[in-house]
Amino acid sequence: MLLDGQRLWRFLMKLFPPRLRQDFTTAIQKNFLGFFWGRLLLSLFFGVSTFLVFIVLNIPYALVLAAIAGVFDLIPGIGATIGISLVCLIILPQGILISLKVLIGCILLQQIEENLLMPRIMQGSINMNPVIMFFALLVGARVAGLVGVFLSIPIAGVLISLLNIDEMQSEQISEP
Repeated sequence: MLLDGQRLWRFLMKLFPPRLRQDFTTAIQKNFLGFFWGRLLLSLFFGVSTFLVFIVLNIPYALVLAAIAGVFDLIPGIGATIGISLVCLIILPQGILISLKVLIGCILLQQIEENLLMPRIMQGSINMNPVIMFFALLVGARVAGLVGVFLSIPIAGVLISLLNIDEMQSEQISEP
């Protein structure tokens, strides 16, 4: 792929009319790279913040558990929930109270990430309405399973960019 990537891309671009080739290439780069960089930033935030919560709660192996939560957060939609559940199950033998504290702390962090950070980061990277983003996740999961969950939002972003559908784009934050 690395050796013949350019040649393969040029071959694929021959399938599209010449007037769409540059727009298609730009849309792919912007949406796919923007989405994956955005997910990486959000997962890093979640991993670091859960690590800090685990340190405050004096959880053993805080770094490993925070890394588990951060890696699962890379999965769009449900990844953070899976990661939090797994970490809480790992901590459960230490006591129900400490597991509940971890659960509450992680849910609060997840809400901050999903409701405050994600719209701002993803708006800058893919410019898609959050309702359309959620719908794309559902369709992607139904059509292609876990791979569809990863690829559905960037593919929807490419289609919205190419077709220039203003109603499906997120509202731009206007600066005074």
